[in-house]
Amino acid sequence: MDRKSGVQALFDELSETYDSAGIDFFGQIARTLVENARLRKGSTVLDVGCGAGAALSAASEAVGTNGRVLGIDLAAGMVERAQRVVEELALNNTRVEMGDAEVPPTQPGSVDAIIASLVLFFLPNIDLALDAYARALVPRGTLAFSTFGADDDWEPLDQLLASFVSESPHAEAEAWFESSAGISSKLHAHGFREVSIQEATHQVDFPSVASFHEWTWSTGWRATWSEIPPGQRRAAKAAVDDFLRSRARRDGSLRLATAVRYTRAENG
Repeated sequence: MDRKSGVQALFDELSETYDSAGIDFFGQIARTLVENARLRKGSTVLDVGCGAGAALSAASEAVGTNGRVLGIDLAAGMVERAQRVVEELALNNTRVEMGDAEVPPTQPGSVDAIIASLVLFFLPNIDLALDAYARALVPRGTLAFSTFGADDDWEPLDQLLASFVSESPHAEAEAWFESSAGISSKLHAHGFREVSIQEATHQVDFPSVASFHEWTWSTGWRATWSEIPPGQRRAAKAAVDDFLRSRARRDGSLRLATAVRYTRAENG
C-alpha cells in the first residue's frame, strides 16, 4: 500500500470515533488557523483535508452568508462526518465532498483562500499540491495552514514511543514542514509571497491518563501505536503512563503544551 492509500485507509478506519472523546485539540487549532487566515466576507474558501470538519464552522462564519466554503477529504468516512457537522450546524454556505488535497477539484482562479489544518505534512507530493493551490487561487489569494512545532510536551512522547519500534528509522534530512525556514523556502519556490509564520503554544487538557490513551487511539496517533510490535505495546503503554503521571496534577488530570506553526502566504 502506498503512502497516500495508507493515510486514506487510516482515516477511514478512524472516522466513526475520530476526535469524539471531548478533547479540545483539533478544534482550537482549526479556530486559530481560520483567524490567522483573515478570511473576508463573501469569499470562496477551500478547506483541503477537512477531516471531521474542525475548521468548517469557523470558516463558514468568517465568510458570511454571501461566501462559500468547500471542504474536501480523501477518506469517505471523514466526508460523512463533516457532512453531519454541516447539517447539524445548518452551515448553508458550506458543502463537503470527496477530493484529493494534492489535486483539488477546482477551476483555475476560482478560490479566494485555501486552508489546511494539520494536513499538508501527510501529503506524499507537496510540490504537486502547492502548484495546484497556486493555480486554484485568485491573484494574491490566501494560502493558510497549520503544522506542528517543536519543543513541546509531545516531542518526548514521540521519542519515547519511537524507542519501542522494532527497527529504528534511518536518519533523514529535515522535512520541509519541520522549521519556519523550510516552510518559507518551499512556498517561495512555488511562487507564494508575503509569507508570515506565527508560532503558538496551545494547552490541551485531558481529564486523566486513561482519557489520553482513549483520545490517541481515536486520532492519527493510532498509526504510531500500531507501528509498535504487539509484544512491546504493553511496555510502551507503561512507559507512556509513567511519563504522563510524572506531569499530572493532583487530581490526575493532564495539560500538554502543543506547539503549532501557523503559516499565511499570498499567491504570487
